[in-house]
Amino acid sequence: MTDASRPWALNITALPDIAFDLADALGMEGEMTALSVTLFDAPPGKMLVQGLYETKSAAEMARRTLGSVGQLPCSIEQLPAKDWVTETQAGLPPVRAGRFLVYGSHDADKLVDDVVPLLVDAGMAFGTGHHGTTAGCLRIFSQLLEADIKMVRILDLGCGAGILAMAAAKTLPNANILATDIDPDAIMVTDANIIENDVAGRIQTAVADGFDSPVLKGRQFELIFANILAGPLMALADDIVAATTAGGRVILSGILDEKAEQVAECFRNAGLHVTPHPSLQGWTSLLAQKKV
Repeated sequence: MTDASRPWALNITALPDIAFDLADALGMEGEMTALSVTLFDAPPGKMLVQGLYETKSAAEMARRTLGSVGQLPCSIEQLPAKDWVTETQAGLPPVRAGRFLVYGSHDADKLVDDVVPLLVDAGMAFGTGHHGTTAGCLRIFSQLLEADIKMVRILDLGCGAGILAMAAAKTLPNANILATDIDPDAIMVTDANIIENDVAGRIQTAVADGFDSPVLKGRQFELIFANILAGPLMALADDIVAATTAGGRVILSGILDEKAEQVAECFRNAGLHVTPHPSLQGWTSLLAQKKV
């Protein structure tokens, strides 16, 4: 890779609620001048927002537009041939969540017999398992498995790195699993993770923007993982309920603690029974069930 072809990265580390706002301001939810905008887990309890730009001046201009950056750790640097974000995250420890252990390839020697291993290295999609949202979903899913709940048709909505779909594939051998995301990069990462975790052929993946997408339209599922954000969750509430079978369950996450009751009430009004679960790192996950 020539020096001129390597993009410039604007890197900002922030608490999750601020990080999502910064990502939106850089174009994740609107007009984007960056080559890409990506969110990465940055334990303990923080996130890295990275915008990539063709030139240093473009990155500097983007930084100037973010009046809210203030004293947040922020840098602008040209990416080396080796992806420095992946190198940074290579030191992340394994995470135990319910019966699952999410780990990077650098910790392959730390696996134990009493866990379901999920290999996820750092990549260009949100979700390494170190975030309280993903871990919360895995804990709830583990409880459903312990209760021997029937779950055959499963949707991982906004799959990110594909952790939740892979958790289902590794524990429910007869399940039909669909993983969708609005971001093509996320599907690319999920497809790679599926191969690395030896569940190829078990999970269908697709880029999909909402339930009107052909791959989702008219389909119903006994379990839906919806690990996105509070706003999109509430906007999709009616569609999510319609896509849930009678008696089916929805695991809702990506919800800051202060918005948990608002999201829960939204889904109750849409027709689901909702049970909050303990907060993890400032994030609440909800288990919802549709009436039989």
